[in-house]
Amino acid sequence: MILAATAAPAWAAADTDTTVGEVVVTAQKREQNLQDVPAAVSAFGESQLQAQSVGSLTDLSAKSPNVVLAPVGAYPYASAFYIRGLGFADVESTFEPSVGVELNGVYLARNSGALQDMFDIASVEILRGPQGTLYGRNTIGGVVSVKTKRAAPGQAFGGQVQGTLGDNGRQEARVGLDLPVHETVGLRLSGLYKSYKGYNHNLTTGRREGDNEVLSGRATLSFEPNDQFDATLVADFDHEKGSGASFRNASLPGQVYYNLSPDTGSPVFSAAQRAKASDVRNVYGNTPVVAKINTWGLALTMNYDTALGTLTSVTGYREFEDTVQSDYDGTAVNFFLALREQTHQQFSQELRLGGEVGKVTYVVGAYYLNQSYDITNTQSGLIYSGARVAQVASQENAGWALFGQFDWAATEKLTLTAGGRYSFEEKEFRNRPLFFPASRTYSSDWDNFSPKLGANYKFSDDLMAYASWSKGFRSGGYNGRAASYTSAGPYGAETVDSIEAGLKIDLLERRVRLNGAVFSATYKNMQTGAQGLTSSGVYESIVTNAGKAKIDGAEAEAILALGGGWRVNANLAYLDARFDKNFTDLTSDGINNPTNNADLPMIYAPEWSGSFGVTYETETPYGQLTANANAVYTDDMYTSGGVINRTSNVQVRPANTLYDATLSLSNDAGWRIAVWGKNLTDEDVINNTFGLGALGELRIYQPPRTYGVEFGYKF
Repeated sequence: MILAATAAPAWAAADTDTTVGEVVVTAQKREQNLQDVPAAVSAFGESQLQAQSVGSLTDLSAKSPNVVLAPVGAYPYASAFYIRGLGFADVESTFEPSVGVELNGVYLARNSGALQDMFDIASVEILRGPQGTLYGRNTIGGVVSVKTKRAAPGQAFGGQVQGTLGDNGRQEARVGLDLPVHETVGLRLSGLYKSYKGYNHNLTTGRREGDNEVLSGRATLSFEPNDQFDATLVADFDHEKGSGASFRNASLPGQVYYNLSPDTGSPVFSAAQRAKASDVRNVYGNTPVVAKINTWGLALTMNYDTALGTLTSVTGYREFEDTVQSDYDGTAVNFFLALREQTHQQFSQELRLGGEVGKVTYVVGAYYLNQSYDITNTQSGLIYSGARVAQVASQENAGWALFGQFDWAATEKLTLTAGGRYSFEEKEFRNRPLFFPASRTYSSDWDNFSPKLGANYKFSDDLMAYASWSKGFRSGGYNGRAASYTSAGPYGAETVDSIEAGLKIDLLERRVRLNGAVFSATYKNMQTGAQGLTSSGVYESIVTNAGKAKIDGAEAEAILALGGGWRVNANLAYLDARFDKNFTDLTSDGINNPTNNADLPMIYAPEWSGSFGVTYETETPYGQLTANANAVYTDDMYTSGGVINRTSNVQVRPANTLYDATLSLSNDAGWRIAVWGKNLTDEDVINNTFGLGALGELRIYQPPRTYGVEFGYKF
């Protein structure tokens, strides 16, 4: 049944030190061997995630080709995911993501809350390139799909517990329990508690920043009364609170913030002050930064086998609320402060039928999404002459889609694919800008048809070639931080035409696996954003359809089973991303500029990236010893847009190589102890730098060297 694939680990056949095991994925909404899927997909099973001590999706960044998985700098629980140069790095709920995140088959409509601590995870699949046919809106860059563990019906009592101690007061506890209920019912309960004191030191307040406390839980109930029907209900919650992001002042001479704190290197501060400020873990903001999120959700998946195929229903409901207080000058001056208080709800329903008729394998279905949000964004400081003012906004959004994909086995070796998805959605946006006495309501709708054509040819059981052409769709919308009635929008939908060709190869009796792809994508009506001050001195973020871009690239992944307990995994990616046209609203007045700024770089699009990892396993008198080490390289890349990128590298994250390693010992009695470290060489890596127009530049750094010791028991 389809559900078995959604709940089981990605690896269906165990790897050995002399063969690469079979990987079962559901990238095309049905169970398939990864080597039979004519698309660029990376899969990480439970054993891989554990061996690499993966605690968050960001730990997988660049471990899949042309994939950048990072937090939104100012909002650590929100995802800034980029695949093949396309992504989204904002938390405003009117802006649409480019990379879809799916949890247990339910699409997460907002990137806020999408970046949570991972625990009790069965598998992660990363689909690269537009996925419009089967996944729909806002998957123009790709999809990240996470599946959690479940207990099979009738499963006996068992589970696992794990505790972690580490750097900066790190304390973590994880538990997963399978509870016997009935021969037709399975129940798994899991939970996580995490406490962390943080690694930044605020020299203005004397406080430590970057602290975080997490309490998460999940209950998974599976029901299988017969061979024809099964259902799984997942209920989860996540509560997180901490100090949020610490901003460093990276402003340049001539910008307002340049002389407000010593971390800019401004000569108005003494040499001793500037030397102390050179430590990137020292920050100077005088306002307590706060980030809190509460989210919960339900996901119900049901499968029913019929004469026509398997009928699948996926129902999802989620809510989240967040409170974020930020010091948007990063200095001891009360120049620009913001407090965001937001709530969001979403309901989704997917119904699909998948099966085979003769030589045709098919998936057809319908999808519905309804979501809404409300936000109050209160700003204050010298920027507004000491006044405290609030923007109030809300939006309701409904979307419908019909989709289908048909694979025809024209011969024993050749399969032809055709599919498409029709999408329609409507939005109603209400906004009361800062200093405006009343709200204004806007409404609009968009529709799109995204087709797909493809072919794959099996030269042998161990060699497949494929080629495809597809289109993708990113919904239009409104500017949630519009500072006037006229700059609210709407902006139009973004589309992509993508061509991809690839090879999937197993060599030397499956001791070597080599998968590769080349691609070319053209983006039209590209949604581009700019941040800055309006002519009236109000800060806002504006998105307009200002661009046309071309992205070409190549990528390769390899796994080698060397024998003697040794395994190697590696990937290499090349990306050439550039604007053909770029009329971004660089003045943030809601009007496209008349000047073509196509020479400006695209963000989060490193030219070269890759990873190299080694795993060694051996039996000792005390149990199985496993050592894993990884090196991840990312080339120079811009982390924000704007004209400043023409004259300065302030928004560049310099090229870096990060190293992580895990050493574990486990035995047949169920005990496991592991020591792990990340960013072992303690590199100062910029997460992102973003501009505030004439005010200045603010910067957030990724964590320094972190480490921990895990103690676990499986029973």
